[in-house]
Amino acid sequence: MKKILLTLIIGMFLISLVSAGADCSIPTIKQGDIIELTQTCDDNCTEVNLTKVMFPNQSISLLGQFPMTANGTNYNFTFSNTNALGTYFYSVTGISNSFPLSQSCSFKVTQTGFLLETSESLLYIIILIATFILFLGFLYPAISLPYSNKINKDGSITRINKAKYLKLLSIWFSYGFFMWFLQTLNAISVSYITLTYLSNFITNIFTYIQGFSVGITFLILIIIFVEIWKDIILSKTIKRYGKVFLDGRLK
Repeated sequence: MKKILLTLIIGMFLISLVSAGADCSIPTIKQGDIIELTQTCDDNCTEVNLTKVMFPNQSISLLGQFPMTANGTNYNFTFSNTNALGTYFYSVTGISNSFPLSQSCSFKVTQTGFLLETSESLLYIIILIATFILFLGFLYPAISLPYSNKINKDGSITRINKAKYLKLLSIWFSYGFFMWFLQTLNAISVSYITLTYLSNFITNIFTYIQGFSVGITFLILIIIFVEIWKDIILSKTIKRYGKVFLDGRLK
């Protein structure tokens, strides 16, 4: 009977710390942020120590007996080595009424500091599909529309091709929607630990494309103004002579 009672008492003390495992769960944090590793223990705890911190790649960051700061029944330890992405694990031990207790906890580190919920993931996927469709929708006229004025057999031009402006605007819009598509894809990938390499690849592509965006915008605007100026001159000649030759002759 005494053995049974002793076993029950030990079990209760074990539960006092093990059941606190739910309290040591930590929300996802951003890469590089400082985190408070937490643990709770009952009023009878005399000490709680951090014994191990394991990186996502299973290598050990801390190993030993590191006292945790007590605040009532709550204990914490400041940890700053969070540059690696993934799930970290840490272990703590405590003493309650002379009985040794232990607990293992975990936390996640991502580039953004959060993981996508199901509803957020669906919204991102909808935006991703929409921007890709818009990108293709503007890419088609950007490729298929003619740019130059139609030249007749005698080498003359009798009509100005205004589709060139729609082509240039389509190029600009398709470039913009492609950037939006990459940005959305990057937002999805950085929220998943397993997509770290994909995220870095997409981020690099997006950074380079974004770097050219201002230059491409100015280039397209300059081309549009130059083409308008050229078409005005050609239109005057066509209006006067009925046609125009690119080599400058009138017949």
